[in-house]
Amino acid sequence: MSGKDSNETVQGLRALRLVGLLFIAQICCLSGFAAFASTLVKLASLWHLDSTRAGWISSAYFLGYTIGVPLLVALTDRVDPRVIYLAGCATGAIAGSGLALFANGFWSAFLFQALAGLAVGGTYMPGLRVLTGRLTGRIRIRAVPYYTTAFAVGISLSFLISGWVEARYGWRATFLAGGVGSAFGAALVLLATRGIAAQREVSVVPTRHPLDFRPVLHNRDAMAYVLAYGGHCWELFAFRAWLPTYLLFAWHRFSRADAGLALSRWAMLIVLVGVPASIIGAESANSETRNRWIRRFEFGAIATCGLTVVCAKVSFGLALVALFAYNIAIAADSGALTAGIVSASRADEQGATLAIYSLVGFLGGAIGPLLVGSVLDRGGGFGSGHAWLLGFAAMGTGSALAAVAISQASGHSKASSAAPPDNN
Repeated sequence: MSGKDSNETVQGLRALRLVGLLFIAQICCLSGFAAFASTLVKLASLWHLDSTRAGWISSAYFLGYTIGVPLLVALTDRVDPRVIYLAGCATGAIAGSGLALFANGFWSAFLFQALAGLAVGGTYMPGLRVLTGRLTGRIRIRAVPYYTTAFAVGISLSFLISGWVEARYGWRATFLAGGVGSAFGAALVLLATRGIAAQREVSVVPTRHPLDFRPVLHNRDAMAYVLAYGGHCWELFAFRAWLPTYLLFAWHRFSRADAGLALSRWAMLIVLVGVPASIIGAESANSETRNRWIRRFEFGAIATCGLTVVCAKVSFGLALVALFAYNIAIAADSGALTAGIVSASRADEQGATLAIYSLVGFLGGAIGPLLVGSVLDRGGGFGSGHAWLLGFAAMGTGSALAAVAISQASGHSKASSAAPPDNN
């Protein structure tokens, strides 16, 4: 093997290590995501929470994210994103420990949930910047949907882990497990980036203030993806926040037996099928057809949303099938949207563009669970079939908004000109 071939092999292995370990690190950082959703029914009884207040606690996670993400992600245009990622991991460890040791009602849970969301704001998109800042060529764009699927994998495993830990050790241990996961994430990102320096051209170092987002707001194609992502997250996170509770409702509609850990396992599997759906969706939606495919995905999500409510009236098994189909439809546009925003962002505005993208997306993610909770209360609570009909209608509104937003993007791709440059 020549010296050149040997060097390319080493670089390829380092890139594989980078993508793989960042993928696992993000899963660890999201291990506490479903802790509240998995313990919602128990904590609602313990803390005397109605659906609206429970929805507020669920939304606090995303509110915390939206508060921190504009600055945290925008700063990745100026400093090594790894520093921000490590700070996010430390914050996640504090939030999980705080929920486990000090949460005793609405306000304490709300505040620590918001801190947990802030922590994810310091890891998810900064982690994407860690990745793209250390890769070159076409692999930079190709790696994006594979990294973003770590979010769905992490969340799906969080449902399983949270349900298992809660059943064996109680709800406080469930939150503590999330804090421990964040600590592991910090160790993994250090290992992933060892020996791989961030690459930056002097010519693309921004001179604007890190919180000056005006150039991004004037990028029409980027803003179309931003607003579509807001609708996507509205629906996606409302679905995930209320999934365990809806499964419990559907189970007791047809059975009086104790479900045990079965519902946690079903929740994990339902969310997990979103991973291949996101990858396949991103690979199917190339630069020429991306916007058209995203619209199709949104219409599919609206259709399966309605189907889910109908099937729940027939049997628990049919309700499960509909939930699998609905989550596949919701997740199908995730990788395509993120690949689209990376392609549409200008070289010196990548961090700022991803900051706005995350801000609007997770603001939608904060609105969705809260709106569904409010609608459930108005419809009779989460034990009412009529309430869930209204709740799913509130979820599906997200896809309708995303379909309208993506229609505002130009009909042709700018991926070839706007994709991040090779910073060799």
